[in-house]
Amino acid sequence: MKKLNVLTIVIVLLFQVNTLHSQSDDSNYYKDWEGMWYEVIDGKTNEFPSFVVTKSLYDSSYEEVWMQGKGGHYGKAWRAFDGSTKKWDFAWISTDGLFQLWEGKKVDGIWYIYKYFVLDNGEKVLSRQAFIVNDKTHMTRTSEHSRDEGKTWTLRFTENFVKK
Repeated sequence: MKKLNVLTIVIVLLFQVNTLHSQSDDSNYYKDWEGMWYEVIDGKTNEFPSFVVTKSLYDSSYEEVWMQGKGGHYGKAWRAFDGSTKKWDFAWISTDGLFQLWEGKKVDGIWYIYKYFVLDNGEKVLSRQAFIVNDKTHMTRTSEHSRDEGKTWTLRFTENFVKK
């Protein structure tokens, strides 16, 4: 009987630890990310998708193909949760010759990607973007920049998308 009680306690504790882990597990942050995302401008959904997301090498990794308008550049991105750092990071490559690595940071429950840029005048500017999945089919993208190492932020743009 004593062994059964100890076993019951161990099972309950393991369940509680697993429940706490899954509640704080950010690896599922983009669980609804796969699909074709269309920009919505002034309440009208674009005819063609802005980007398409597919699953990559493991459950918390995605490959994105971006189509940037008529005659625009195309890009590919990889968004993945790193189990060792517990962060969502982002890599970008595009036909206009860009290759960028963005670092993921969680702020107030939202995952942002951050990257420093040096402007033509030599000024160093910190940029951040958030891809906020509002529900299974709606997402908001924000882009901001900071000239004071992230103390204050200026909104560059906000875009809304719907997944079909």
